Amino acid sequence: MIEEKKKLELMHEEPRYHKNVLYIRPEEQDVLKKVKIVFGGVGLGSVLAESLLRLGFENFVFIDGDTVDASNLNRQNYTEAQVGSSKVAAISERLKSINTNVNIEFHNVFLEPDTVKQYLKGSDIAINAIDFDVMDTPFVFDQVCKELGIPVIHPLNFGWAAGAFLVTPDSDQIFQVEEQEDRFEFVLIEKMLAYLEKRNDIELSWFYQIIEDYKAVSNQISPPQLVVGSNLAAALTANIVFSWVTKLPVKTYPEPYFISTR
Repeated sequence: MIEEKKKLELMHEEPRYHKNVLYIRPEEQDVLKKVKIVFGGVGLGSVLAESLLRLGFENFVFIDGDTVDASNLNRQNYTEAQVGSSKVAAISERLKSINTNVNIEFHNVFLEPDTVKQYLKGSDIAINAIDFDVMDTPFVFDQVCKELGIPVIHPLNFGWAAGAFLVTPDSDQIFQVEEQEDRFEFVLIEKMLAYLEKRNDIELSWFYQIIEDYKAVSNQISPPQLVVGSNLAAALTANIVFSWVTKLPVKTYPEPYFISTR
């Protein structure tokens, strides 16, 4: 058994982080608190933000001009009472109710290509959760991150599964993908599948069927998503951010992170 003195040395001084003991060292916990994470979009980003907060990150910038809609409630971190409210204000209120020490800067605006840089400056890590059908903003977001030396994570909700890409200033870049006839999310999915097809431990027939079904109606509906995928994406993202900050090995684009319940 761990001696009481040793146990106290392993635990962070703040009780809220006591259950992180053994997984996260006190000195690592202090590092997390200082990292500034900027979110382009707080739909899926709202679920990611709470996971990162509970892990120990305490500095966030939220950018999104959208309001909470009833259709968000199946998977995003909002309530019925918040329908019609600003997403950035709603998620900020939620996080502050969990940790009053959290430092949040939020902007109730839709990012435009010519305004991205002003919101990204000074951040250590970026989360690109911007809808890919919003003009060129998602690509400019990544371009500015590369210019500023900021790693950026692309989380993806696949319903019963989730994926993520980590793009660093030195890795291949998503915005450099050649344009194809397909919508950009299909390009990302195809790149992910190119890696996953090599793995014999993953059953993907259900995933292929969902992709084909969605392609048939993609001009009528936005990508279908489940709360399962949101939480899996949050887990992947929390792991990636923690690994990057503590200098653990990471996979970079085009190699994907992927987790499935099927």
